[in-house]
Amino acid sequence: MKIEHAVIRMDALGRRAWLKVYAEGNRGWTLAVLDLLTRFFDTPSLRPPAHWGGERACAIEKRRIEALVACGALVPEILGQGANALLLGDIGHTLKSVLHEVGPERQVQLIAQAARAMVEVHAHDGYIGQPYARNLTVAEDGRIGFLDLEEDPLESMTLAQAQVRDWLIFAAGVSRYFADPSRQFADAIRPVLRDETQATRLELLRQVRRLRLVERISGRLGARAQRIAGALAGLRNALES
Repeated sequence: MKIEHAVIRMDALGRRAWLKVYAEGNRGWTLAVLDLLTRFFDTPSLRPPAHWGGERACAIEKRRIEALVACGALVPEILGQGANALLLGDIGHTLKSVLHEVGPERQVQLIAQAARAMVEVHAHDGYIGQPYARNLTVAEDGRIGFLDLEEDPLESMTLAQAQVRDWLIFAAGVSRYFADPSRQFADAIRPVLRDETQATRLELLRQVRRLRLVERISGRLGARAQRIAGALAGLRNALES
């Protein structure tokens, strides 16, 4: 019987929890194409990690949660485990949903706060993997949390490249909340980027510059592509100024 990927909300021991079931992965051709593109642009941080699915994905997420706990990050508590499923504690609303409910000033504050939480993980030699706004949370006490950790970038890149990857993915996910991301997003993250290591900043800038052609082409396409252009421009402006 084929197992479908699912995330099911439920109550466990009087608290809200999520049952996450891992289906078998099936993205071989997609990953191969993405890998070729990253090699062409010499942007190793965008090299796609393997998408294993099933028991292996379950084991990876458990390991990644434990690693991030060691970094002091807010991640779901593991309440139970099966061969291909985890029962995870709730850590708040997604950053994406919160950003849709608040005004522009609060959006900037939350995005800067999320970037700061990511840098704190990096300072403990950690990395996130997929820090899109939908995979970040805002807890009741205001802390930023991290979800969806079933892929491990270190299977295809170094730690330094994985930390650069965090910035590229984070930027792509939050640039949509700025009318002018090339300026406003840059202003929001510039103070946070200053707390990254010099090596990370330099490698991030190198890869963003390598993607300048992508930025220029994307800026002439539809709304989704333009958000990518804005994210790259915002990162570049924040790093160069």
